[in-house]
This record gives sequence, C-alpha cells and structure tokens, in this order.
Amino acid sequence: MATPVRLTADAGETRFGRDGPVNRAFSRDPSSRVTDPMKHARLAARSREDPLRNLRRRASLAAAIGITALSLAGIPAQAGTGPSLAPTARTSAWTALPAAPVAFAAAETHKGARSAASGEPVCTAPYINEDQRLGPKSLPQKGVLGRILRTYVPLGGLPPQKFLDRYWDWSVNFYRFPPDFGFAHSGGYPNGRPLIASKTLRVGERVDRFGSENGAFLAPYGTPYEERGIPPTSLDTFPDSPEYPCNYHVYRVIKEFAVDFGPIASAFQQPGGGSQYHLVSRLIAEAPQNRDEVAVGWLVQNGYLVRLN
Repeated sequence: MATPVRLTADAGETRFGRDGPVNRAFSRDPSSRVTDPMKHARLAARSREDPLRNLRRRASLAAAIGITALSLAGIPAQAGTGPSLAPTARTSAWTALPAAPVAFAAAETHKGARSAASGEPVCTAPYINEDQRLGPKSLPQKGVLGRILRTYVPLGGLPPQKFLDRYWDWSVNFYRFPPDFGFAHSGGYPNGRPLIASKTLRVGERVDRFGSENGAFLAPYGTPYEERGIPPTSLDTFPDSPEYPCNYHVYRVIKEFAVDFGPIASAFQQPGGGSQYHLVSRLIAEAPQNRDEVAVGWLVQNGYLVRLN
C-alpha cells in the first residue's frame, strides 16, 4: 500500500516556513534614493528633532495589521443551534456539562469548517470527480478537523475509477469493508487472529466518530483520518445536519461502559493502525440484547455519552 504523503498548498496560496511566513528580499529602486545634498540634510535634521518618528510609524503599521487579521479571523460558529431532536437526547446532554467546556469544544470543531483559501464551506459539494462517493474536494485546514485531516491523502492517490473498482461493492451499492468489523489481524495476515480485547471507557474520556449516531463505532478523540479505516464518503456533511461539518461528532463519557477494542486494519487505500471502539450489546447490560451492536445515539439518550459539538 502506498505510503500517505502530505498534501502541499496549491500555487498562489500563502506559504509558511517553520517560524512563520517566508519573507522575500525587496531591492530599492535606485531612482528613489535622495541625491540632493540639501534635501538629505533637511531629512537628517528632521530625524534628529523627532527620534521616535520611525517607531510611531512602525507601531501604527503593526496595529493596522493586527486589526486586519482580527477582522479576517471571524468568530467560529457554535454547534447545537439547530432544531432539537429527541428531548431526552439533545436537551439533557447539553445541560449535563458546564457551558464553557461545551462552547470551547464546539468552537474548536467548527474552527476549520470553512476553507482558509476561499472562505467557502468545506466537506460539501463539489466532490472529487463530481461523485459524492469519493468525498469532498474542500477539506478543513484548521482546528480539530484540520489536525485530523492534515496527513490524509484522498483516495490514497488512486485515480477515482480505479478506487471505486477496488473498494465499491456493486451488489449492495456501498463500500466493501474489511472483515471482522475492521479489526487488524495478527501479524498483518488476512488469515491471522483478529486483534480484539475488551476495554472499559472511563468517565471523562473523549471519543469521536465520522458518521451518524446510528453507527456502532467510536475512536479516541483526534485520531488521524487515515488511521480510521473508513471510506472518503464518511467526510460528506449531511444536508440535514450542517451543524456537524464533515459529519464529525465528539462525545465525552459520563458513565463508564465496556467496548470491544483493538487496532484498525488498513482499508480504502489508507494505512489504518488507529484504535477503534466497537459498541456491542453483550458488554453493556442495560443495552437492548435483541441486536449485537449498540448505536451511539442509544448511549447518548441513556446517559453514557454527552455531545460536545
């Protein structure tokens, strides 16, 4: 499998060095130099009379730059402002935590919800090759989402059609996921033993996922996207849930529970290797036992998880 590489900025974008913006050396126009001796003397005298003149000019320029930067930065949108859903799910979740941590988490998540280059919403159309299955072209560059996606290479560098031929299951009209719920196998061999163990998530731990609350998988908060073993379409923002850019959800554990835990297999031209939490009913006594898996939404509604964004 090809090793993911870091995407570089497109031509014309501002580029930054290790310590900040890369400066260019500008040469002065020789014709602009002062050649009149009398004029030179007057300028020198003025400088001696007001030695702080240049300092004040630099301070004014710095202040102007600072004001411009603040106006361009804007204020990040706050999550949870849309219409409420189940009264016991969203309302009780938001009142369970102090306002400040929730607001901070929401701001961090939404910090990268617009492209730094264009200001347009990210994780929506246009899609790669104009195909929603291949994920959005514009991805977050800042905030939590920017860090999660920093080293992600869409499609692992494969051409769109070759990617679909390899991973799309036409018989069910959806992606072909790895076996054993996506857990890696011993030694990396397909016929190796699935690496699964039980783990208890403790109160205060943060977890996240890309996908709706009907799913049964979580990951440690901030796991890089290429380590999660999920397809590019998981980044598509749901039209009816724009308050969750890139379909990204963050939670905090408020009542401990056990999960199946282990490393993630490589999938969808990505290396995997992150950790995943599989929510199974046999490990949660209160969960409905008529299904093998437990939905994230059930954990929210029943006081195990609280939404942070």
